[in-house]
Amino acid sequence: MTESSPPSDGRIVVLAGPGVLDSTDGHRIRGLRTFAAAGDLGVANTWGAKGVFDWDSPHHLGTCGLQARDFELLGWADADVIVATGVDDAESPRERFALAPVLDVAPDELGARAGTLRSTGPPLVNDLYPRLAAIAQPGFLDDRVPLHPARAVADLGAALPAGGLLTADPGVAGLWVARTFPTPAVAPGGSRRVVVPAGIDAGTAARAAADASRAGRPTIIVTTDPVDPPTGAVFDGLSAAGVPVVLVVWGEHGRLDRVGRHRERLDAALAAAEASVVEVPVDFSCTGLLVDAAGPVVAWPGLADERLR
Repeated sequence: MTESSPPSDGRIVVLAGPGVLDSTDGHRIRGLRTFAAAGDLGVANTWGAKGVFDWDSPHHLGTCGLQARDFELLGWADADVIVATGVDDAESPRERFALAPVLDVAPDELGARAGTLRSTGPPLVNDLYPRLAAIAQPGFLDDRVPLHPARAVADLGAALPAGGLLTADPGVAGLWVARTFPTPAVAPGGSRRVVVPAGIDAGTAARAAADASRAGRPTIIVTTDPVDPPTGAVFDGLSAAGVPVVLVVWGEHGRLDRVGRHRERLDAALAAAEASVVEVPVDFSCTGLLVDAAGPVVAWPGLADERLR
């Protein structure tokens, strides 16, 4: 498909990547929302663009690109056009999401193109959302210890103050955070609430958190046991400098006598004017349910993490 002759209607969907959030004045995300509203368009976001819409927006199709069947289950093979905007190939290579003709629209052009494309006809069948919800929603309420990963993420979302940032390492922690972290819509020009790197370089998530911590934002880093040396070095540097940050370590070594203690420990760590560590026992076997629902994890090719199976 060429930029000069896209169909003006049909079953049209949008894939939004992190490029729509990369403007300090917020004109790109305003443009995306205007573009979607004018064309009655559903928008799926890669995990780097979480927050382009509220989770309950009629335009929100969910977070995608993490697992092999995401785009298939979104029903995109039956679309007439997939509009791609701000997509990072490191998150979602074109060959993975291009199940129908793709039209590239630059994030800066979204507002100007509002109303030029309109989705018509019966909506695509989105099987991804209900499959994931069937795992996440019971998990959010699970009161067992070790924690269901979705419950651990829900507590993180509830504890993180407004204006705060949570980062998570690629791997099993990043998968569950990217899949289930409750992200309200980002205000135009506002800061992201959650960051999970697309690359697998150790310490990347911690370095992003360090920048936010030094800027005065309440910040949580989520990683898994054992803590990799680059992440540990970033945390030690922040601690030595007296910069408040919370390092949450998922694994087998944390002790909780009841599920509610997790939130209590997070609240206490965030309130402390120092760097703190919270070790959390998490049941990684639940990850197999995600794999059964949406296929193997493809977000981080080459990453060796047996807990992703």
